[in-house]
Amino acid sequence: MNFAVFIVSSRLFLLAAIILLLFIYFRIKFFKLKIHFINFKEKNVFRTRRELNGIIHFHSTYSDGSGKMETLIETAKKLKADFLVSSDHNTLKPKSDGLEGYYGGLLYFAGEEINTEFGHLLAVGIKSGIKRGKYKDVLSDIKKQNGISVICHPYNWWTPWKNFGVKGYDGIEIINLDSQWRGMNPLYIPAVILTYGINPFYALHFLAHKPKKTIKFWDSAQKHKSMKTGIASIDAHSNVKITKKRRIKFPKYEELFSVARTHVFLSDKPSGNLEKDKKSVTEALRDGKCYFSFDLFGMPEGFYFNALYAGKYYLSGDTVNIAVSGAGKNTDDAGKNIDKKDKNVIIYAGININPKKNPFFINLFRNGEKIFHSKNAGLIYEIRAAESKTVSGSKENIAVPSFYRVEIDLYFGRKKITYLYSNNIEIYAPIN
Repeated sequence: MNFAVFIVSSRLFLLAAIILLLFIYFRIKFFKLKIHFINFKEKNVFRTRRELNGIIHFHSTYSDGSGKMETLIETAKKLKADFLVSSDHNTLKPKSDGLEGYYGGLLYFAGEEINTEFGHLLAVGIKSGIKRGKYKDVLSDIKKQNGISVICHPYNWWTPWKNFGVKGYDGIEIINLDSQWRGMNPLYIPAVILTYGINPFYALHFLAHKPKKTIKFWDSAQKHKSMKTGIASIDAHSNVKITKKRRIKFPKYEELFSVARTHVFLSDKPSGNLEKDKKSVTEALRDGKCYFSFDLFGMPEGFYFNALYAGKYYLSGDTVNIAVSGAGKNTDDAGKNIDKKDKNVIIYAGININPKKNPFFINLFRNGEKIFHSKNAGLIYEIRAAESKTVSGSKENIAVPSFYRVEIDLYFGRKKITYLYSNNIEIYAPIN
């Protein structure tokens, strides 16, 4: 009798285990997180520039990647990227091989990831290859070519950046997908490996976590007249070593190209001319006229981040220079007196997310500290004279820089994801 009960119990347990495994399988198989946007027909007064979305930093067979450049260009074109920037190690051969150019609506040009004694430096917008070497020499070569320099994966445990006090670089990779998976909770890594074959989206959505150390470094690096641009980089290789002779193409380029992108704002629409548009994208990145986001949840629609001062709108990368002249009179950048009622700066930010489907918060940061937020609506924040601090013993007005940026936190039920990061607007203002 006991044996029969044991047999029945075992079968019931096995059946329950099978049902549970099937439930987990189908939950993973059909897992999808999608942002719902609202389509506004009226013109947004803040969005006066042309926005392009781009895929930056990946490796091909020109270095240690598994994909041919021609194939990867077609992949990015299929995924509706507007621009594509490769970064093979210590070579600019894709350019010398004549691969740069327009492919339909996709602009492709080659960058280079260069080894220095402090770590890897990404060069974008350069004309000729740069040899690995001392940081100051590599940086000098990039500047001579009017390119921009970006510190790669600063906290990657495999190849970290080793000198956070260096000067002269233009930007930092805030999101780097190689660092994202290396820096995720170790408990998630088996989940990524086991579920990738069932549903790549489920596996890759774990990459969308906030790189707190890198953001702290980014905030601390902001200086007056030397703001550092933040970007998202793919750092795709699709070339995982299993044994000495065997490698697998994991994760696939097509899937990684969809995870995170950098969006630039151009003053004019692309001309279709390679060199001109390459220069425009490079300058937008250098000037911080960009933001970055985890686009695997949905391509951002309608995002804006601006500051209004004395009737003029500023965007990320700009400095709002509130000078003081005479007996406490405010002047604009041209030295023209500003009416007292217009001396305050108003910051605006927003995005076309449907809050009924996806509740969201727009968080405003000043010098790395969160100071304000809006829930399920656009953000409006006034920087008033009362916020200025007094320097003890000082008889003169002293101008100090403050750096403002926004992050957008998004909710899928109880799951929270920091979806989007802007670059900084500097408010260079007097303290009394």
